[in-house]
Amino acid sequence: MSTYLPYIVSVICSAIAGFTSYVVARKQAKADMQKLEKQYELDLESEREKFAMEKEKMEIEHHYQLELLQKESENSLGASVTNTLISEAMKMPEVRKQFTQGVKNGNKRKKR
Repeated sequence: MSTYLPYIVSVICSAIAGFTSYVVARKQAKADMQKLEKQYELDLESEREKFAMEKEKMEIEHHYQLELLQKESENSLGASVTNTLISEAMKMPEVRKQFTQGVKNGNKRKKR
């Protein structure tokens, strides 16, 4: 038995060291998993906020484009109505006569 005693002590020490290493590695792995889960949650929340901001930006740009199109259509409608009124008015002899008289009076004033 005395010949096996150094081997038995060595095996017991190795078993204790192995068990201790296993427990420490397990605790470390558990801590690392919790850390990774927390980081994943933070990254996910960050991406959600980023998506929400992009969505809001797109909605604002869309609203602005709609307003711009509406103003352009109002301007073009007003211009077409004005052009139509002027062209129809110029077809009338009375309006044409007043227009030419106004131009002549304006030229006379400029010459003075």
